[in-house]
Amino acid sequence: MPLDHEATPAVEAPGNRSGGWWRRPFSVFQTNLQEIDATMDVEKALDFIEAYGADTWLINTGGIASFFPTELPFQTRSPFLADRPSGDLIGDAVAAAHRRGIRVLSRLDFSKVSARIAGEHPDWLFVSPTGKPQVYNTLFSTCPSADYYQHRSLEILDEIIGRYPVDGFFFNWFGFSERDYSRVYHGVCHCAKCREGFSAFSSGQELPDDPGSPTYPEWLQFSSQVIRTLTSRIAAHITTRRPDAALVLGRGAPIIYHEANNAFGRELWHHNTAEWVSAHVTAMPEIALMVNSVSFVDMPYRMAGEQPEHFAQYLLQAIARGGNPSTYIMGAPGRIPYANLAYCSPITKFHRAHRDLYARLKPASSIALVRPDRLRSASPGYAESVEEFRGLYKAMQEKHLPFDVLAVELIGKMAEEGALERYTLIILPDLGTLGRQTAEALDAFVRKGGNLVLTGSSGVTGDGGIELATSPALMRVGAPKSGDELWSTYVTDSEQPEIGNYRYAPSIIPVYGSYARFVWKPGVEKIGRLLPQAPFGPPEKCYGHTAGDDPDFVRLASGGKVVQIPWTIGRTCREFGTSELRDHVLDAIRPLAGQRLFAELPEQVELILGRDDEHLVLHLINQSGARRKSFGPHLTITGGRLRLKGASMSREPELLVSGGAATIREANGDLLIDLPPLELFEVIRLKVDG
Repeated sequence: MPLDHEATPAVEAPGNRSGGWWRRPFSVFQTNLQEIDATMDVEKALDFIEAYGADTWLINTGGIASFFPTELPFQTRSPFLADRPSGDLIGDAVAAAHRRGIRVLSRLDFSKVSARIAGEHPDWLFVSPTGKPQVYNTLFSTCPSADYYQHRSLEILDEIIGRYPVDGFFFNWFGFSERDYSRVYHGVCHCAKCREGFSAFSSGQELPDDPGSPTYPEWLQFSSQVIRTLTSRIAAHITTRRPDAALVLGRGAPIIYHEANNAFGRELWHHNTAEWVSAHVTAMPEIALMVNSVSFVDMPYRMAGEQPEHFAQYLLQAIARGGNPSTYIMGAPGRIPYANLAYCSPITKFHRAHRDLYARLKPASSIALVRPDRLRSASPGYAESVEEFRGLYKAMQEKHLPFDVLAVELIGKMAEEGALERYTLIILPDLGTLGRQTAEALDAFVRKGGNLVLTGSSGVTGDGGIELATSPALMRVGAPKSGDELWSTYVTDSEQPEIGNYRYAPSIIPVYGSYARFVWKPGVEKIGRLLPQAPFGPPEKCYGHTAGDDPDFVRLASGGKVVQIPWTIGRTCREFGTSELRDHVLDAIRPLAGQRLFAELPEQVELILGRDDEHLVLHLINQSGARRKSFGPHLTITGGRLRLKGASMSREPELLVSGGAATIREANGDLLIDLPPLELFEVIRLKVDG
């Protein structure tokens, strides 16, 4: 089947939205307008959006600049509206879009107001720890705790709802503005509402000034609660006034928003989009996710298009994990050249053509990798936990062990809904304290036969206590060794009969990051041994490693099996990147994984496993063009093969992208599928028996 084959209509007719139009797959095109775009040709814009493959138009409406003739005194009309014959861009856009069956989302931005409005309402503004406002390009930043966000936003919504049959709303920069567009740090807001609210939230503690302040972790919790509460109130208000309109925002909204973007000065995590989408879909499949993919390289360079192959990864990773793709450009289509749009339009068209498949797509992996809680980002050890997570993620991705991402803060919710039961193995990457609800959920998972892998100090309190009753450990002894205390430390999983002569048998695996010593429960199975630190320089003195009593890892059966790896094996793997380290990680994981699908493919191919009502659905994403800061052109990959253990098929595999044919045969009770050449991506649907 050709990539741009139109299998289904582009969009439901407006008004036919039982259960909310966002309950079905959709794709968005955002024109992030400048004031000068108030005179844009809406018909030409819609021609472009339809040809691109999108069925929903996200367009600036109000807030910083209103693209309609607002009558509210605390709004500012775009001065270029006067040059538009109708004087109303939004009215023209909504009418034209709905004639074509295209939905319209109104983009609003309450983060900033004009100097005039700021002068009239100083109590709405952000106040720095030194008492100063935050001013950027003549605009004054506002505070989500204050009246503009909390109350006037509802009046702005009411004005738009009263005038236009829009299909939903999106709020940009819906949060606390610690930094401005130039990345200048202004601090935590100290307005009167924030001082009052944080004091009540924290039992009288003082507001922090910045991430270095001792109460900053509590402030992250407070600010998150403010945004969640406000989001829920706005969502309820929209539902009351316009039940068939959606809100696109953070948690608490009918559609959750994630932005896929790049930035100079920031390390690229090549799997960031897939990680975010998977963490959402595994825990909250009932809530739609919109992945807004940025077509330019970074905010200060909005006219420079992102590498086409990199931009494609945003869209592919989004749809493969069950998200709804969105494309974000600056200005009216065609005014700023973005070469990546022509390259990536076929992906959006593919998603549109296969809406029925994506409507039923669900995660189908037997392995879950747990992501650290983002609200702990200011807490000690968070950055190290992220590196541990990414090292384990990369190891499994390279060797094609299909897995889902779980958000640690949502494990309790998933357990209550029975959603953990679909997993054979859950991996916790050096997460530290879990909390009672999460620990109890994981203990119940193990007692029912599920397997658990703990690395580093997962499930261990700051004082060394053990949260998991099913853990092989009784307590941690002292603080973990870290940093240069571990340099020249190794583990080995081999017998070392000549270690007394400093002669070693393979394999010798470096230990990096941290190693925690534990008192183990009686009956645990210890695997491998630690080779404690010995001199590593100068070469003449670089010897002396002997075998210690501490293990590489331990195993304990408690219904299911629990493997505890007391060191940061993922962080070590990410830092050094050797195949030996990666394979050492997987040797500990594989026996617990319940894996049935195996792939003979280069490690540069990401395999994402899902299912619909009757089929396994495999997305193969070719990442052979991965660069340090982007993705470049991919290589054609030949000779790929899939193996399904102990399975048979009642029909030929469907290759939905290439339309090519796969060769099927059985060997030793397994099903072997030889794949045709792989270009940018392939989607394979398999009906498997057994």
